[in-house]
Amino acid sequence: WFQQFKGNIFFCFVNPCDFGAHSFEGTSNYFYEVFFEDAKVCARDLGLALTSREKGENAVPMAGFPHHQLESYLGKLIAAGFRVAVCDQVEDPKQAKGLVRREVTRVVTPGTVTDEALLDPRQSNYLAAVARGDPAGVSWVELSTGRFVAATFPRRQLADQLARLSPTECLLAEGADPIPGYLSEQMMLTRRPDWAFAQRSARDALAKHFGTATLEGFGFAPEHDGPAIRAAGAILDYLSETQKSSLDHIERLIPYRTGDALDQNRHALVVVD
Repeated sequence: WFQQFKGNIFFCFVNPCDFGAHSFEGTSNYFYEVFFEDAKVCARDLGLALTSREKGENAVPMAGFPHHQLESYLGKLIAAGFRVAVCDQVEDPKQAKGLVRREVTRVVTPGTVTDEALLDPRQSNYLAAVARGDPAGVSWVELSTGRFVAATFPRRQLADQLARLSPTECLLAEGADPIPGYLSEQMMLTRRPDWAFAQRSARDALAKHFGTATLEGFGFAPEHDGPAIRAAGAILDYLSETQKSSLDHIERLIPYRTGDALDQNRHALVVVD
């Protein structure tokens, strides 16, 4: 799983009993550790002490913090523009043979934050995806509320619509042209495999998630809304990969039509139906 989540800072949950160690800073029996370059980043940006279990030139840099401080440090790294993969132990230490098995249990990115303490109550926190073309498909979701919207726009309107949405993170296919520089400076751009934006895989994934044969019941017409469906499918694929948890609170996909109102208040409806 390391290669799958390469490019994220890894927070690895550690039980001191694994190493015969004492509590981290005497405050907790469990803590998270980061290693190698991740440790250097956290030492620089979070003010953590950089240390190592070994001595000499081959010593592995590491840093750590008590497990109950996880959300605080997550918030600081997300605000600084990082992605974080959280690794937790997934078996009973009493049943483990050797080190306790760990897996990535979630990946936190600017567009997938759900903790109220990390969100600005005055703004929506959108994860968006753009399926390039003319017309272009744009989809956006607010993971904390489950509001999921998709639209098709003329290519000339794409920059204006993204500026209006102001997502914190935007998904683009690896082979897609970049979005304008002034927009890319305002959001995290995440490149995804081209197949994640494929029409058939997107349509099938969305239909499976919503338990429907087609998306026509939500107001989408295949002959007109293909780009929107492609963008929405890319979002669903990304969430399935990063969240490692149920997405059942995302109950419908809402079509956005020109003339509908975009609402920037995260406690109001995204689309005025």
